[in-house]
Amino acid sequence: MLSRRILAAAFGGATLIGAVGLAVLPGASTAQLAGSQVAVHSVAAANIPSPGGPMVHAAASGQASAQAAQASGQKFSVAEQSYNWSGFAVTSSKKFTYAQSRFVQPTLTCPGDHPNEWASNWVGFDGFNTNSPTVEQDGTAAHCGGANNTTPVYKAWYEMYPKGSVNVFSVHAGDTINTSVSYSNGKFTLTVADLTPGHKHTATHTAKCAVCKRNSAEWVIERPELCTSATNCFLTHLADFGTTSMSAKVRAGGKALGIPNFRNYNITMISSPNDATPTPLDQIGKVSNNAFPATWLAEGPTVPIG
Repeated sequence: MLSRRILAAAFGGATLIGAVGLAVLPGASTAQLAGSQVAVHSVAAANIPSPGGPMVHAAASGQASAQAAQASGQKFSVAEQSYNWSGFAVTSSKKFTYAQSRFVQPTLTCPGDHPNEWASNWVGFDGFNTNSPTVEQDGTAAHCGGANNTTPVYKAWYEMYPKGSVNVFSVHAGDTINTSVSYSNGKFTLTVADLTPGHKHTATHTAKCAVCKRNSAEWVIERPELCTSATNCFLTHLADFGTTSMSAKVRAGGKALGIPNFRNYNITMISSPNDATPTPLDQIGKVSNNAFPATWLAEGPTVPIG
């Protein structure tokens, strides 16, 4: 995060680390399941928000199939499961240079049953493959805030993970959001824009990253990792976002194309390693006209982070 500031005021006390994703630092081991907890190397500082980070694969076999598919050079779809991501990822033998999405900010339903309900829509590069611990991404994050956890709060952000995320402006339910990540001449450009009349904002951040691989691109709905202290970190409940639809275009040499033009992975978010049969938390539909729908199914339990 640029200023390493704390978002206690913006996001109601508890803040996010490694975000909507788990913190796996370059050189650290990939997130793995260990008993009832997910064992990861978390960002050292507590209370640093970071909506975005690597995918936590729910099964080694899923990642193995993804790596095999990438090595094969074929274009086809592979089913994946994750504890923090849902949506789509694509891989290519060529480095990705552009990924873009447009979506309407989903409206959260916040019954106030308990705290720590979050959902985030974002687009980005990297973090899908276990050998790619960085993520370059931007989008929106929303949570149920207020004194009784009944007030939705919406923010736009960008992140060059493992650096923390940076909130750039407030958004509103129903706003049309356009997000993109591009790479050219050694530099990443991350742009998130609210296109809604009366709410128009655009934030653009540029950065260099010599170790960023650009070997995957993603369009993700995510529940974040949240830390209330240096030793108390967990995946949040998935907030009830109803339905959402994300458009998707990506470039890896040549012109920007849709998800089906690449090796692609349909990712289902599931509940918890504690469940004998982990249940889906949302449902991701098929890609049609360069977009896919997502429907919320359940909030799921919080998942402790080891």
